[in-house]
Amino acid sequence: MLSAFYDNVNKNLGPTLMWVFFFLLIIELIYVSIKYVVPESKD
Repeated sequence: MLSAFYDNVNKNLGPTLMWVFFFLLIIELIYVSIKYVVPESKD
């Protein structure tokens, strides 16, 4: 599994980087949404 993933990275660097940034963007959007919906209590 990992060797196939590394072969994919070596052969198709563009699409792999696109997916990596795509997932990072989704994680960031979820994080910001949670921070916005559940504000921290300011003591």
